[in-house]
Amino acid sequence: MTASPFLEFIAREHPAFVHVPLGLVATLPLAMLASFRSRSPERWTRTAFFMALVGLASSAVAIFSGLMWGRQIALIPGGGFFPVVASGKQVLQRILQLHEMAALGGFLLGCLCVFLLWRAWHKDNQAALGGSPHRRHEGRRLWERGVGAPALAVGLMWLGAWGFCGKLGGIMVFGNEETNKAAAEAVEAKRLDAEAEVPVRALDYASLEPAEAVPFLSKAHGNRWGRIWVTASAIDAYKAGKPLESGAYAVMSTYEDHGGKPSEDVGPLYFLEIAADRKPKLAFYWPRVPEAQRAEVGGKDFVYWRSPDPHLASCLVCHAQGIAQSK
Repeated sequence: MTASPFLEFIAREHPAFVHVPLGLVATLPLAMLASFRSRSPERWTRTAFFMALVGLASSAVAIFSGLMWGRQIALIPGGGFFPVVASGKQVLQRILQLHEMAALGGFLLGCLCVFLLWRAWHKDNQAALGGSPHRRHEGRRLWERGVGAPALAVGLMWLGAWGFCGKLGGIMVFGNEETNKAAAEAVEAKRLDAEAEVPVRALDYASLEPAEAVPFLSKAHGNRWGRIWVTASAIDAYKAGKPLESGAYAVMSTYEDHGGKPSEDVGPLYFLEIAADRKPKLAFYWPRVPEAQRAEVGGKDFVYWRSPDPHLASCLVCHAQGIAQSK
């Protein structure tokens, strides 16, 4: 579905949102250290607690905005939470996975840090009610004072997780040697790929063998009417419901439903090919998406998705075994 303008804004501003928690988490250890030798340790403990609390809340916003942004730029499948890495050449998807895990790890450490700081602040309040705010600090070793060594250690680990997360985010935005090499290889592969812009063979589906005489209504393909066309060498395997051999492919041409009958409105083409390694490769081609149906494809008016595009991840659930038949 098309995201609301508010969610689009949240996604677009992800690079800005991340600086708020990162700045707070980076300065948090300074406030925590100040609580160990200060004459007013309870003030620095309270300051550290509120810094951590705001940092945790803002990190939740940053994580959510990053998820929305990943979906918006198709690095994360719609409705998914992590990118799908189908090949070693998907460098950005692999870095994004580490980026997300570091962010989530930092968030969990942040929750623990907030809890430890709240407990330390709560003890300060109890000491103040007992008439001596400094009572719990007297006679204690340095690392037992203030917020306590465990809270400081967790705060430093939180900073490490978010620092690593930020480094990966910078790589995705500005690139490094690995991402630049992958981008150059992708450009070269696209230049040599005859079907980089349109699925040439799929468009010539009428030259293939029709698998049925009349269109059928397919709920699995958007409740559209379709006919399936298969390469001659694979038509028997298709009709028998068996996996297709390497090199075989099938195309499903579709028409939109109108009152229980096929209409004149042409729908998308679905393309399945069996690669040399016997794994299925999929494509979805919709050159002119009607305005009323653009919500199905994220608001786009032209769609051409090919494996390993994350938009096709759900399609592999039905076609993972190389069987084209899915009505």
